[in-house]
Amino acid sequence: MAQEPGGSNGQPPISLHARIGSAPFATLATSLYARIDADGRIRAMFPADLGPTSESVRDMREFLTQFFGGPTDYSLRKGHPRLRARHMRFPIDQAARDAWLENALGAVRDTAAAHGLDGPACRELEGYFAHASQFMINRE
Repeated sequence: MAQEPGGSNGQPPISLHARIGSAPFATLATSLYARIDADGRIRAMFPADLGPTSESVRDMREFLTQFFGGPTDYSLRKGHPRLRARHMRFPIDQAARDAWLENALGAVRDTAAAHGLDGPACRELEGYFAHASQFMINRE
């Protein structure tokens, strides 16, 4: 479904959002929070409502859409993402990071199946989640 990222012939790379559209980001956010809702390892760090219409799902959907080249609704509504600062109040150690990443990678697989995402699109999402989740660690 997604086009090649580009950039190899002197052209600027095509954003992931331009390649796959907005719908996969909505699926990804909903799947991620459904998985977290059922994960006793990290569930307590999240708000009570993680359903499809929750603020958490909306924030994640808008953030990912923006980060990967789509509309800037997240920043217009919430300001600069300040990812690490927004998560500092939560005790995120390696085990919490690993649990979150496991859920995120599962959500990528769910999204790939639902939207026919290709390998490059999945690897871009997985790479971002691996890097960003490692950056969130704030406890030994």
